[in-house]
Amino acid sequence: MSDQEKTQLWQMGFDSIKELEAPLGILASGRSEAYGCIFGRDSFITSLELLETYKRTNDAYFLQLVKKILTNLALLQGTQVQIESGEEPGKIIHEFRPDKHEHLTGRVTQGLPAHERAWYVYPDNQMRNYDSVDSTPLFLLTLNKYWQVSKDNELIAELTPNITAALNWMHEYGDTNGDGFIDYRFHPDRTFGGLKSQSWMDSNESLFYEESTLFPLYPIAPVEVQAYAYAAYVSWSDYFAATDQKLAVELAQKAAKLKKLFNEQFVIVHGKRVTLAFALDGNGRKLTAARSSMGHVLFAANQTPTGVDCILDNQYIEPLRLRLLSRDLFVPSAGVRTLSSRSLHYDPVSYHNGSIWPHDTAMLAQGLRNFGYEDDAKRVEHALLKAYTHFKTPIELFGYQKGYRTYSHSNGAGACQVQAWSAASLLAVVSTMPL
Repeated sequence: MSDQEKTQLWQMGFDSIKELEAPLGILASGRSEAYGCIFGRDSFITSLELLETYKRTNDAYFLQLVKKILTNLALLQGTQVQIESGEEPGKIIHEFRPDKHEHLTGRVTQGLPAHERAWYVYPDNQMRNYDSVDSTPLFLLTLNKYWQVSKDNELIAELTPNITAALNWMHEYGDTNGDGFIDYRFHPDRTFGGLKSQSWMDSNESLFYEESTLFPLYPIAPVEVQAYAYAAYVSWSDYFAATDQKLAVELAQKAAKLKKLFNEQFVIVHGKRVTLAFALDGNGRKLTAARSSMGHVLFAANQTPTGVDCILDNQYIEPLRLRLLSRDLFVPSAGVRTLSSRSLHYDPVSYHNGSIWPHDTAMLAQGLRNFGYEDDAKRVEHALLKAYTHFKTPIELFGYQKGYRTYSHSNGAGACQVQAWSAASLLAVVSTMPL
């Protein structure tokens, strides 16, 4: 790739981030597109990619934007139990629409299953929805990563009550069945609509047993969420070691327990091969299809005095690398599929069952780099840059089957053309390449 092409890609990503910046942080997609509002999960993954970009460019704009995102999302943190919106004390918001939410909140409610009904509107006529299991650990992880880069002690002091509330949420509400994992469920008494699937792959199609047509039993504990939670526990344990030893020890103990359980229950060994369940259901049954979200386990890592640490035991890192780069997942001209092409549910132009999401692929590449697999990271990133170059925009998702395919939903909707976490991922990838 020429320097001119790299410069053009950088400018495309930078212009998109500037376009999506908003008074409360950053919009998930273009203002006129389906997700032109604030999303917690999207904002934090965007922020993590912007922090990587900042570390490589030293451009203060990225750091300032991440601070803005963190500060304003902390203001939307849950304070009460409201089952109709999914709000709980300490929980970080999923989707915030102060207006223009009628397509979600104005639906007909009679005769529809609960999750398809009109979404809840608060008395102030704002739509605040908390149906994401990962926004809270991602908030904690992102805020700590921001502090590591900035040493902004004033912001940490300001947001300490939010940190405490988020940690309390993980302990008091995040594990609904007491099995030690962070999970979610769609509340059985809920009368308003919301999301049945509450991880980043949040479409109904994405949640399945490989060998059955039954919808998985709640609560669902997604693989990547355990990785985020572990990294958050470890990083804040390290932070509080100097000021609150009791809390630091408690967090370290939670991290150790979670890591032990994770390696016992999520790791699937086939001889010398390893894959990870993409979730556990309410009975501890593994959802076994191979998904790109396994790569988030390597992304959510912390630097320690003895090396790089994540929730996965060291013995499984290399086998997981090989699994992620297998032909059924990795497409050398495009990126990493969300679902293995060997799965019975595979569809390359579906929303989450075989499509390629740029931010997801970029996170996997960063995960490989975290553990020293620089050549592999570059292979994955070069594949992704080919896709960005083809589409000429930081697109939400796309398909690949004998060439690039445009995603189109059965209702006629297509992929968002400008997506924040895709734009931030583009910047993070290009920033690794000297001009």
